[in-house]
Amino acid sequence: MIELPEETEPLTDQELADLPVFPLPRVVFFPGSTLPLHLFEERYREMMEDCVSKGPMAMAVTLLRGDWEDDYEGSPEIHEIAGAGRILDWQRRDDGRFDLLLHGLSRVKLEELPTEGLSYRRAKAVRLDDRVTHPDAIQKLTTPVIATASSVVALVRERYPDFHLGIEASTPPGVLADRIADRLVSEPAVRQQLLEAVDVKVRLARVHDALVDMLAELRSSGHGGALH
Repeated sequence: MIELPEETEPLTDQELADLPVFPLPRVVFFPGSTLPLHLFEERYREMMEDCVSKGPMAMAVTLLRGDWEDDYEGSPEIHEIAGAGRILDWQRRDDGRFDLLLHGLSRVKLEELPTEGLSYRRAKAVRLDDRVTHPDAIQKLTTPVIATASSVVALVRERYPDFHLGIEASTPPGVLADRIADRLVSEPAVRQQLLEAVDVKVRLARVHDALVDMLAELRSSGHGGALH
């Protein structure tokens, strides 16, 4: 068994060069988020066995695209922009299934590698850092994003009193957008658009648009709705 690194330690170039890939139909994995996973398919149990025995204790989670149901047992199309993170904790059940907790570290662009006899998919991953091109515009967008998110949270708390967004005024804009997207935006296609927005200004604008739509829907429904 290999030693677990610190959860916030960036993925190394060696890890990114050969990263296990876990495609899922409705999951978009954001940096800074924590994702519980249950692995029961044989190929993903093999993937986890390899992670535990030889590393890396990390993986990319990517959204399936198109008519993935037609080739699910094979290699259906995936989005090349994905979330990558470290395995914080894991447990192997008596029947060989795994439960694990994944901590998101970065956006990545995937370039699939040959399987080389493995049952699961792998990729060379390139880290995508936040791009800040319009700092003044970002600052102007941050205030309405926080205000609209606060209005959404107030309605959500009518049904879920203990819900907290976990953001502060000092939270960096890119992190702020990711946190709001992960906690409040449920539609996978919209989440994927937000994940693909490397430009922080674009990401904030898209988050704000999603929040405005969500707020209108919650107000029209008369209650806090259901979180994903």
